[in-house]
Amino acid sequence: MTSHLPRIIYGLFGTGILLLTAAVIADENVSEQAVTNKPNLASELPLQQSAQQLVIFDQTINFNLPANWKLAHSEQQATMFSAEFVPANQELQTWSSMVCVQGFKGVAEDIEPEVFLQTMANVYLESCQGDMVFESLPSEPLNGHETATAIIGCTKMPNSHLKSIDNTNAYEANHGLGEIGHYTAVKGKSDLYLIHKSVRGDNFTQANPPLKSQNYREFLSSITPLSVQ
Repeated sequence: MTSHLPRIIYGLFGTGILLLTAAVIADENVSEQAVTNKPNLASELPLQQSAQQLVIFDQTINFNLPANWKLAHSEQQATMFSAEFVPANQELQTWSSMVCVQGFKGVAEDIEPEVFLQTMANVYLESCQGDMVFESLPSEPLNGHETATAIIGCTKMPNSHLKSIDNTNAYEANHGLGEIGHYTAVKGKSDLYLIHKSVRGDNFTQANPPLKSQNYREFLSSITPLSVQ
């Protein structure tokens, strides 16, 4: 019998917390029904890296960060974990680069990683004020765990990380900047994990986004290798 998970999943796209209701995380049968400079992927490459380890529910996520990054926000609830990292000289409200790691407890058997990313993209599209970018990428198991990866972006996306900044900056940040990121969904033993890195800057065109299949490995080099144990 089909069952819906009685919980709210937070899908973070770098624009704020987008609420996905329990209907999003259902079994596979149901799933069918402000910094205004250009995103510079080359500048993301760090001189040094700092190893990171997060214990999220039943498993441990290992990844790297550029040495000059900081934890900007973290939150843990009974069924959800989220940690957001930005460069040390930036704040969550006006980020131009971000890494986010999330965990969703007990949903691994209810939704496949690929379906999860497609659902995220659909919700992302609802907030996009420009043209949507979505490109599925080849996926490989991560420490034996099934994964799905994709590039998701918007040529003009409002920023809803707008708490405690003055009205002028809020207006500028909310005017809509180009935003794009690489997303990896991992099906853990019982939980689902999401790791993504995003950049935000001047608007770009759908035909020529700053992140694409040809350069995503370079883009991710500052946070890889990843592992789930």
